[in-house]
Amino acid sequence: MRQKILTSILVLFMITAGFAGPVVAAEEIVVGSPNITASAADVQFRASESATLSVTVNNDGQLTDGGRDEYENEVQTAQSVQIDIAEDQIDAPIEVNTGTQTLGSLSDGQSETVDFALEIGRATPGTYQIPVEITYSHSRVIAFGQFEDTDRQNREQTVTEEITIRIEDRPEFDMSEDEANAVTAGDNGKIGFNLQNIGTETARDATVRLQTQTPGIFFGKQTSQSVDTSVFVSALEPDSSEQITVQMGAGPDVSAGTYTVTAIVEYEDENGITQQSDPLQAGVTVREERTFELENVELTDFRVDEPEARIEATVINRGPTPAQNAVVSVSGTETIAVTSGESAVGDLAVGDSAPVSFTLNIPGEAEPGSISLPFAVEYENEDGDVLQTTTPIRQSVTIQPEQDRFEIVGTETGVTPGGSATLAVTLRYTGSEPVSDANAKLFTSDPISSADDGAFLGTVEPGTTTTATFRVSASSDAIAKEYASSVEVRYDEADGDTRFTGSLPIGVSVSAGDSGGLPLMPIGVAAVIAVLGGGVVLYRRV
Repeated sequence: MRQKILTSILVLFMITAGFAGPVVAAEEIVVGSPNITASAADVQFRASESATLSVTVNNDGQLTDGGRDEYENEVQTAQSVQIDIAEDQIDAPIEVNTGTQTLGSLSDGQSETVDFALEIGRATPGTYQIPVEITYSHSRVIAFGQFEDTDRQNREQTVTEEITIRIEDRPEFDMSEDEANAVTAGDNGKIGFNLQNIGTETARDATVRLQTQTPGIFFGKQTSQSVDTSVFVSALEPDSSEQITVQMGAGPDVSAGTYTVTAIVEYEDENGITQQSDPLQAGVTVREERTFELENVELTDFRVDEPEARIEATVINRGPTPAQNAVVSVSGTETIAVTSGESAVGDLAVGDSAPVSFTLNIPGEAEPGSISLPFAVEYENEDGDVLQTTTPIRQSVTIQPEQDRFEIVGTETGVTPGGSATLAVTLRYTGSEPVSDANAKLFTSDPISSADDGAFLGTVEPGTTTTATFRVSASSDAIAKEYASSVEVRYDEADGDTRFTGSLPIGVSVSAGDSGGLPLMPIGVAAVIAVLGGGVVLYRRV
């Protein structure tokens, strides 16, 4: 009678609980359930950091009515366990970057740990509740007998566990670059960073250690490069900032762009304990290397055997930054020597230009033709550091063949066979600088000779003509034609050097009426007079 009462109560319970399956009289039942809880060991976090919350899920199963071991284990096991964090219920600037975690089954006495990635914003120090939702299914009741089918009552359940975390009171840092943070490739300059304490405690005796991440980006100057540097800050209170200025530079081969600088802050907290921040990042911009160009290149006396060959041009600063106290220089070659190789042009803003000039010595053994000369630009940056372009400006110039600075314009003389006359030789000076103490010397050969073969020309200006006069004679056997002779000019340049022209060929013309005796017309007239005179005498005698 008692067994029937118990069976009726069980059947009524199963109907009330929503037992799925036929209502039968079972000999035995097992009743139980999982008991799911969640906890976290490390709950100390900092504001403005990425963190990991490790949640441990525990199952401490409960057994209400026992039976077979296998069924007892089944009713206490959580199936299809899923863990999630209800982000919308967190009362703090915390973002959960991990989705739902799945464990499968969790037996009685078993525990599993899952990780959730958190992004913690500028949360006020204090405690916060993180709601962890755990959803699972399990068999609530299992009815079985010797001759009956085994029946189960299944259910799905969600429990929410609150995990308390704490945002610590401590300094937190943020670093940003100045808007004007830029250096020119091949140069260096002052770079500024803004270090801010966004935490809740004061950082004392802080050392900011900065480090570059890219080859060619360095701290210091071109002559003293380092991949890291440090700056001391005595104290940085919450919500305060400190301007950090360092010397930085970039090699000439670094491409234009923005590059990363990292920093770590070592400091003492309010308890005097040395702490270290997470790595901070900021940027530094690299501009293209300064470039210069030569335009309007003009050559003067640029020829073989010319000690004062000149190059005149215009140098232009193509940027991207100004250049102070710029000096342009030219280098010679194995043959050509530079006598005046530097030209100071002063400050050049971007796009500015200035004239430059150079003097070179082109020796007689130089070969005419085109050569390439390297021009370098040395300048100062805004800090007064002396820099130089890493790639020279190559300029093609042409060496002309050797040429005398005097040329023959014309000759004039009235010499006849057996006679003497003045020879006037007109010369044009083709040089670019005045010359002084110019002297011309005449060279003749038979049948032309000269007893006065020198002529003083004095000072001769560029582009002017001057006449040298000589006394020449022609032998009696000379015939009417032009005889080859030459003139050589000796002169002094402005720097005092004495130079000579080569032999300048001229022709000395002998007049066609030359006979070598007395003139025929005067002889004929004299003969007539003599005859007439004799007739008169005879007449008088008669």
